[in-house]
Amino acid sequence: MLRLRFVFPAALLVPLSALATVVLSMSMEEMTGRAPLVVHATVNATEPGWDAEHAKIWTWTELVVKDTLKGKPQPTVLVKQPGGVIGDLGMHVDGVATFAPGEEVVLFLEPAPDEPGSWVPVAMSSSKVTFEARPGAKLARRDLAGLVFARPGQKGVVQPVDERESLGTADAFLARIRAAVKKGAR
Repeated sequence: MLRLRFVFPAALLVPLSALATVVLSMSMEEMTGRAPLVVHATVNATEPGWDAEHAKIWTWTELVVKDTLKGKPQPTVLVKQPGGVIGDLGMHVDGVATFAPGEEVVLFLEPAPDEPGSWVPVAMSSSKVTFEARPGAKLARRDLAGLVFARPGQKGVVQPVDERESLGTADAFLARIRAAVKKGAR
């Protein structure tokens, strides 16, 4: 179960025609400060499965860690998220990060509250940065589809300008996160 301090039902904050998942708006430095684990990893595999009551579908993604930017180093990380497809049945949650085998990512994670050894993204898909190879450079990007942002102390939500956010080159992004960890970002 995702922590309610980070995720709120969108129906309470936006018109029904604009349903999405609402997460707190956080800078990369704030997300680095909040996440007890930040990893640079490659997606190994994803697998959906039922919960114990056979009522909800969850998807587990195994990551092979290239570098632990913050937290206790570990060779692999298991990420748990709501939703997925099993046979002809599916459960969709707006704003959940999607993963493809072989994809290179940076993830901002916290322990899953209901499953020891599993992790959940701190702020849904905004916690996932994908490195994409482009001619001459590797770029860092976030896919914010299905999300809207809330800012503490402000009414309403802040819509992202673009569903795909460019965060510069992969090297510059990693340097930014390392600097935030070194400063003890909050």
